[in-house]
Amino acid sequence: MFSIEVSSRSDAAVAAALGRRYAREHGLSARASAEVAVVVSELATNLVRHAGGRGWVEVWREPEWLCIRSLDRGPGMVDPSRLFAGREEGQPGPLPGESLGEGGAAVRRLSDSVHVANREGGGLEVVARKRVVHEKRRHA
Repeated sequence: MFSIEVSSRSDAAVAAALGRRYAREHGLSARASAEVAVVVSELATNLVRHAGGRGWVEVWREPEWLCIRSLDRGPGMVDPSRLFAGREEGQPGPLPGESLGEGGAAVRRLSDSVHVANREGGGLEVVARKRVVHEKRRHA
């Protein structure tokens, strides 16, 4: 297991790199490990953008799953399921420096299961799980 406090964009980049390496070391394919890195990056970036850089990302292995959790001390969300909605059709694109609004949707697409909820006492918790499928190696 690893846990990293995220307070800046550089922390988010480090968390993504650690997530990819951890996934490879725990049996995920190169592609699945890259997907884990994207999930970690999106969750960590949300901590910086929406929770004021007050949160953590944790990654650990269960027998059939690689689990990724982000926890923050931000305001939470009125409707946590909106995290996965993405930008609504017809809504104008982002201005320079704004989020594309697609990070939560990417987390959902690249994970096998995702749960998001407001934390008691404040903040948000997102748990994404990726099934561990061991690569079958071809023999020459």
